[in-house]
Amino acid sequence: MAKAQYVLSIDSGGSGIRAFLLDRKGKIVERQYEKTPPNIPIAGALEHDPEVLWKALLSLLKKIQKDQQVVKEIAALGICNQRGSFLLWEKSTGKPLTPLISWADVRSHKTAEAMNRNPIWQIIRFVSTIVGRLTNHPMMIATSMLKFTTDHATCRLKWVLDENPELKQRCKKGEVLFGTLDTWFIYKLNGGKRHLTDSSNAVATGMFNPFQLIWNQPILTIFGIPSNLFPEVKDSNGDFGHCLPEFLGGHSIPIRASIGDQMAALFGHCCFEPGEVKISQGSGAFVDINIGPKAKLSRRGLFPMIAWRIDGKTTYMLEGYVATAGTLIDWLGKGIGLSDTPKVLNELAAQADDTEGVVFIPTPTGARFPYFNPRAKASVIGLSLASHRRHVARAVLEGISLSLYEILEGIQQDTKVKIKEIKVDGGVSQSDILLQCLSNFSDVRVDRAPEPDMTATGAAYLAGLSVGFWKNLEELKSLQKGYKSFEPKMDSAQRVQKIERWKKAVAATLSIE
Repeated sequence: MAKAQYVLSIDSGGSGIRAFLLDRKGKIVERQYEKTPPNIPIAGALEHDPEVLWKALLSLLKKIQKDQQVVKEIAALGICNQRGSFLLWEKSTGKPLTPLISWADVRSHKTAEAMNRNPIWQIIRFVSTIVGRLTNHPMMIATSMLKFTTDHATCRLKWVLDENPELKQRCKKGEVLFGTLDTWFIYKLNGGKRHLTDSSNAVATGMFNPFQLIWNQPILTIFGIPSNLFPEVKDSNGDFGHCLPEFLGGHSIPIRASIGDQMAALFGHCCFEPGEVKISQGSGAFVDINIGPKAKLSRRGLFPMIAWRIDGKTTYMLEGYVATAGTLIDWLGKGIGLSDTPKVLNELAAQADDTEGVVFIPTPTGARFPYFNPRAKASVIGLSLASHRRHVARAVLEGISLSLYEILEGIQQDTKVKIKEIKVDGGVSQSDILLQCLSNFSDVRVDRAPEPDMTATGAAYLAGLSVGFWKNLEELKSLQKGYKSFEPKMDSAQRVQKIERWKKAVAATLSIE
């Protein structure tokens, strides 16, 4: 490892693929990007052409090769990807048989509804409810709570197979392979020799049991999905083969990490201990908390996910989601002319020390955890003739931060895992006022990353750790530099008053259909 100076990281998102080179100090020294916009052939569809994605990846690798000396000094490759999207391909040739069906594709909604009414599934849920109450076993409780939606790859895969009987027969004969995007890239980079994924991506499909760490045969049987489709599940820092020399200037680079995007960001922020949180704020906001080596869940609807599995040791997480953060701010500018960007909104909000009683509930597309009301709309409460745009702007930032606080508080109450610190990244996190509000309401320090691409950083950290490029987790922590911290400043009485007013405003908003 003496010659190696870099780790290569691939980050595939919903509209583009990025390639990054990180040096030994954890600094991104080069980044390349290829746009891969989705296809929307009909209403409700969201998919990608797998061959277009593969060509985009090859183009990125070609750009990385512009300096031949750099390619010689790459220690390992790590891959992270948007979770839950999948495709099927022919086992003998590697030819795609379906598009990559996005996690956000909703064409399988009728399949989800039908499977929730399935008599066998209803019996399983009933028995799990009884056993869960008697034993308090988290797997039984999780099973009793589970309702299928289009988010589950299970429903989308069943829909694909029901729509294509011939394809379903080929699956039963063992002629077809299933994979999320990491599996597809690993398969192609290895020349079709390795059919692999990691546990974080496997769990995100809804078909891998996070408690037993095996593909969920009862679910597959109920859905009529052949179990021979699925890849071998490795540790997140496992051996995923080698990139063929032809793809990287004649050099065979070991592939040593595969991980889901939000899990990668959690790892990139070095949230290695239970109670450490990261929030990625883009169009929406993903709130992920490390809950340690034991799977826990919220009875109010959050299921355990695998954050990563390193050297046979599993770390679990829970995830909450605010559907509109950046999207909401865009609407505030384009829709009603309040502000154009997070920076402008922050500047407007900075003109007011308080909201003067104005409360903004940021739920224009429904409320998620802990309320789960898909019909909810956004609202502004407490306006008076003295209210000004600056008060509304501040109320918007307070509203987003209070939504995040409620997710954190709900997880903390349901799991008894105390929140230690919060790391943030993404465009919306550039608002100092929002982060100060988040720190005030959650009553813990909030640290903003200097680097927006924490998913790629996490995948690189895992790959580098796997080959000894970095020694251990402590060395990775030492690479964290340039974070800006926000400490709690709000008086406790004011904090309680604000939160109580918020909860009343939420209740009033949810009461209006």
